[in-house]
Amino acid sequence: MVSGVNTLKRDLQHYVKHFKSHVDENLCDTLVNEIKTIEFKEHTFYDPQTGQAKPRSGSQELSMSNEDCPSKPILTKELWYVIHDYLTYIDMPWFVSWSGYTPPRFNKYDEDKKMALHCDHIHSMFDGERKGVPILSILGVLNDDYEGGEFIMFDDTKIKFDKGDVLVFPSLFLYPHKVEPVKSGTRYSYISWAW
Repeated sequence: MVSGVNTLKRDLQHYVKHFKSHVDENLCDTLVNEIKTIEFKEHTFYDPQTGQAKPRSGSQELSMSNEDCPSKPILTKELWYVIHDYLTYIDMPWFVSWSGYTPPRFNKYDEDKKMALHCDHIHSMFDGERKGVPILSILGVLNDDYEGGEFIMFDDTKIKFDKGDVLVFPSLFLYPHKVEPVKSGTRYSYISWAW
């Protein structure tokens, strides 16, 4: 080991960073009101072996939307700062650049909806104009007036989100995660990927 040079941490959880209250609560409230008016569709997982996209949770699959709303550009800009803060946190001199990040995709979990266990090694989003695979997942929650909908990582690590919290982690098979069914209310979140 060279003195003064940061080393790779062997604890996978070190690379999961939970930023508390990173997005302003007023922006969260505004976004929730705006996305209540946009169109959502059933979420699907793409299977590169079959070339098909389908839900993994049957009738419990969440809804998603890539539609724009007036405050989406403000949130998109905020995510640049989140990525910057994450790279400062991990402090790896050999990992100082990334090519870009996607505008946030909104997720809606009505009562009894969930997301199946998966990892974010997404190809389909990056086979057109963008090339590559995502390296970071940036996940945020816009409200906290619901019950259930727990975010689970590494099979048993429960991460409690409050409105405005953002979680960043590598988009690799080593970071499996899921969202448990919502028991009451509606959970609104968003996801972006840096590449």
